[in-house]
Amino acid sequence: MQAETTTQETPAAPRPDALSIALGAVAVALVVSGDRLLGMGGKAAISAGVLLLVAALAAVSVSIGGRRYGPAVEGSLDLSARLGLGVLGGLLAGALHGILTALAGSAGLTAILGSGIDVHLSTADWGRRLAQGASWGFVLGLAWRWIPGSDFVRKGLVFSLVLSAYVLLVRYPFFEDAGFLGIGLGIATFPLVLLGNAIVCLLGAGVVAWGERSPDRPVSAPLVP
Repeated sequence: MQAETTTQETPAAPRPDALSIALGAVAVALVVSGDRLLGMGGKAAISAGVLLLVAALAAVSVSIGGRRYGPAVEGSLDLSARLGLGVLGGLLAGALHGILTALAGSAGLTAILGSGIDVHLSTADWGRRLAQGASWGFVLGLAWRWIPGSDFVRKGLVFSLVLSAYVLLVRYPFFEDAGFLGIGLGIATFPLVLLGNAIVCLLGAGVVAWGERSPDRPVSAPLVP
């Protein structure tokens, strides 16, 4: 007798209402502001950045509160799994971005390409990259089901474009006086930012997607009653 195979479809993502969208926009703004403060360094800026990230978490909690979540409702990759794996993937992505930056500097790549990106990372710089990576990983996990793409490669690349747009169109010209697309740091800044973010976002997306492939799925089962 031939064994029958069954496939489990992932439930459709619930459509957010107007309040959820508004609070989500506020949360994104808080994450961006917190990310900026973390990047500035200094005790006061880092403390303020952490407070903004906590406020963003509170906004997200209110936005998504009152709905049903968990493996029984959402499938293997439920909200708790997405958020936990997103933060983990973001931490790994932040560490990888720091390693790539240091390697580009030691190999002389940024000097050859004429990019003024700082490649000499202090201990505080590494800590900020991990914190920023965790913050963006949280956003990745939260928005995972609404990011276009049928696999983690497409989702990771789409998310990397969003992150690169923020860096090139908001952070560099308005926060760091580096000009449009970071042109003030060198003509090679634009492709280096795109490439670096694509690599690390693929790593982060791969970690989130692992939640659907893990033999222990749903990976959030110990957390969900």
